[in-house]
Amino acid sequence: MKNVVTVYYQHRTDGTELVDHEKVVTSHEALCDIIDRYPWAEEVVLTEKWGEGGGLFFLLGDIKRRYASFQLVPTDIDSGLLSVDIVQKPGFLGTFGRKSVTAQFDVVSITDAKVTLQQLFDFSIEGLYEKYQS
Repeated sequence: MKNVVTVYYQHRTDGTELVDHEKVVTSHEALCDIIDRYPWAEEVVLTEKWGEGGGLFFLLGDIKRRYASFQLVPTDIDSGLLSVDIVQKPGFLGTFGRKSVTAQFDVVSITDAKVTLQQLFDFSIEGLYEKYQS
């Protein structure tokens, strides 16, 4: 069964307001197409000017239950901050018995981010949890 990833992203289309976008993808190629079409140069300049910027959020699973997500925030024309957040088991009241892991990759090139994001299609949520918990 193919993994289904929801991509949420924000950027300015006209003016100063950030506009929300959402797209469901079933392939790494489709995910990379969204990244390639993202207005990196414009967003970096406007973020510096307005103090608020867009970014991309990639979600595998259900944010209210079990999920793996990556967030990519532009820092330059060809790089961004990448982080991962995985909840394998939400636990009772969101705490007791919870199995989760968060990791920061620091600043990565867009090319390296694309390579890392391939994991959303190669692994299950459980597999990603195992990979990043160590």
